[in-house]
Amino acid sequence: MRAVPLATLHAIAASLAATSAFAQAPAAPAQVAIPHQIACLGEEPFWRLDANRTTGSLQRLGGKSRQVVELRGELMAISFLTPKALVWRGDSTRLPSETVVATLREEACSSTMKDGPPQAWRAILSTRPGEAITGCCSVKNGYDTTKAPLAAFAAKAEDDWSRNFPAYAGAIARCVNESGVAVREVAKAWKVDRNLVAVRMVANDGKAWNCAVDTTSKTRPQSTSVAVTEPPLAGAGAPVFYPARDTPPLVTCGRLERIAGPRGRTEGWLHYDRC
Repeated sequence: MRAVPLATLHAIAASLAATSAFAQAPAAPAQVAIPHQIACLGEEPFWRLDANRTTGSLQRLGGKSRQVVELRGELMAISFLTPKALVWRGDSTRLPSETVVATLREEACSSTMKDGPPQAWRAILSTRPGEAITGCCSVKNGYDTTKAPLAAFAAKAEDDWSRNFPAYAGAIARCVNESGVAVREVAKAWKVDRNLVAVRMVANDGKAWNCAVDTTSKTRPQSTSVAVTEPPLAGAGAPVFYPARDTPPLVTCGRLERIAGPRGRTEGWLHYDRC
């Protein structure tokens, strides 16, 4: 039998050790969808509650018109119950404040006023002592944006525009806040020349806009709409950037990464491989 050189044995051992370490390395945590938004409607008497994880709006009949109450609160899931249950509790922003509590249970719920397929959740709403009124709800789930992994810019691919996000962050913020466009997301940012940064934005209505920022000037960014016939912009949308808002983005697929500022405050999210 021919002897195997010692160097070869060392190489095989190192390869096996690396393979073993790779196999035992913890996998990246899966991004789990949680309840983000609820829309509930009661008909006898009429009421409607639209709420997310931090804010809500309650409509009720008052005289001949509808009264709208803005709310600040919290959406909580009771995960150990079967069927599933949710509670939304909040206080009105007006004075004197009033408390709204909606308890949702996952069960078929049909309208009492019109025909149609049942909704998946039933709610009991209470706004004052001795009151309990019912309605039906829909629930939208999405990733827990607070637990999204932090974006690691230096580790991103060369053709990923967000690799240079820290250098573009100021220009992006100016375009989002000063362009006059109701920005839903940013598809790409890139450097045009030494002092000029361009930002491709997508408005709430789905229209695309280009925004140009002179980083050496405080003049307002210049925005122009993008013609439908314009060729696709290379690398746009891979990823998209969602600026931080009161209501976080509702993401149900792909990969979400959080961008944190110098003090750890969330500045927005990057979304890859969205559906």
